Amino acid sequence: MKPEKFISIMLLTLLLSCEMEEQQVDQKIGEVSFETNQYIMNSTFDIDIYVDQKKIGSFNDNRNTSETETITKLKVVKKLEAGIHTYEVKVYSYNGEPSKSIKGRFIIHENRKSDVFIDFKDYNSWI
Repeated sequence: MKPEKFISIMLLTLLLSCEMEEQQVDQKIGEVSFETNQYIMNSTFDIDIYVDQKKIGSFNDNRNTSETETITKLKVVKKLEAGIHTYEVKVYSYNGEPSKSIKGRFIIHENRKSDVFIDFKDYNSWI
């Protein structure tokens, strides 16, 4: 291969890699936090959280804490691109009931955190 062709290929590769890095820097990122108070429920169950149809985390309610311990809210945090996103929280119970789901939308703003709180008091038919 001639040195001129080699240098041309290397310069082109360098330019393309610089453009890709610039695109990543321009990406507007924010954060979403999912929290729940599933500890108020009378039964045990697992929760899977999906954002834009991709699983981002799970909560497992194994009730290994004693009654004197303070039970904190469960939390999953994820960085996402700015914009409007959809979520689905799928609930899987251990007592033979079919799984249930909660769906919604949220907005991510650049360099900000959006909070989504799943309040099981709103789903008292599940308690």
